[in-house]
Amino acid sequence: MPRVIFLCGFMGVGKTTIGRKLARKLDRPFLDLDDRIVERAGKSIPRIFEESGEGSFRAVERRSLLEVADNFSGVVALGGGSLQNQHLLDHLKRQGLLIFIEAPMELILNRISRDPNRPLLLDEHGKTKEREVLEEELQMLYNDRLPLYEQAAIRLKIRDGESPQKQVETLIKKIRNHGAQ
Repeated sequence: MPRVIFLCGFMGVGKTTIGRKLARKLDRPFLDLDDRIVERAGKSIPRIFEESGEGSFRAVERRSLLEVADNFSGVVALGGGSLQNQHLLDHLKRQGLLIFIEAPMELILNRISRDPNRPLLLDEHGKTKEREVLEEELQMLYNDRLPLYEQAAIRLKIRDGESPQKQVETLIKKIRNHGAQ
């Protein structure tokens, strides 16, 4: 097993849920990068966005990710935008195993539209965006990030209705097959 397993993918695909179950199954520690960022900043992610903007959030995220990549052993759920550039991505791939968790946009929309802690759901007036507008914006953001996600060594496709336990079993098989190569 690699020292650290990084789970990447778009928001709402289930990185945290799968990561916790995977860590438990592998008897390894689990870390959610968003929790580390909140701890480091001393405030919630929506508050960081509101007070300091996305640029400030991404800087804290980058520092936290580099610290975790160099010092943590276990399973790490990354934020949807954590893979900010090729240099950072290459560093993660050297430190551990990068896994891309992929889900259909419809499933992502259904999951995140119920979460009030998602800054991207709100317009400039703090009101929830219309579903069509949100879907279009998220699809553009997803398309921008996809080339980085696709560089992961392993890909796990999530299907609606599939249990997280089944997803973790599939993922463990993929990790073992990858290690056997």
